[in-house]
Amino acid sequence: MKKITWLLILQLGFLVSVQAQEVEKNFVPYYIKDGNVQSFERKGAKIEAKAIGFGYGGVNQYLTIFNSKYSDVRFRPNELPKFIIALDEGIDPLDIVIISKADVVKKRKKYRRFIQKGNSMGGGSKDISEHLVIPELKKIEGNLYEMVMPALALGEYAFQPIYKGTEANNIMGTSGDVRIYCFAIEE
Repeated sequence: MKKITWLLILQLGFLVSVQAQEVEKNFVPYYIKDGNVQSFERKGAKIEAKAIGFGYGGVNQYLTIFNSKYSDVRFRPNELPKFIIALDEGIDPLDIVIISKADVVKKRKKYRRFIQKGNSMGGGSKDISEHLVIPELKKIEGNLYEMVMPALALGEYAFQPIYKGTEANNIMGTSGDVRIYCFAIEE
């Protein structure tokens, strides 16, 4: 029992030390590597709509990163670091953090495409849950949360933009791009 208590105290001490390193901005995801807070790959993505099956399969809305097929930030499935995020007070964290897995794109293409939403041919919403990862969020301290990831398959991932809180005005760049944060799971 004493060993478990000490382990919990040590883990809590480690997580609280992250706050001391000061996460730069709210609503921006980070990861911890070698005890230091690191940034994910930050990219500008274009919003595009694509008809599926000549429109009979509906229309999907994507965030597409052109001229960049792979993320520079790469992890192995069994060596996933701790992901953290700071949120504004009073925001429900369960509705905020969503991660999208890139669609499988032909190997000759040079872009990553992350589904954001889909509509059926009749205009109703499509179920795109197979492309989305919703992590469990554990409060560390104050407005700082740890994102506990389920098992992630190999592939490219991006955090969906967060259009709430203090960073909502900074989502769109001057070029019309939407800022997203990316990483990959590799063998």
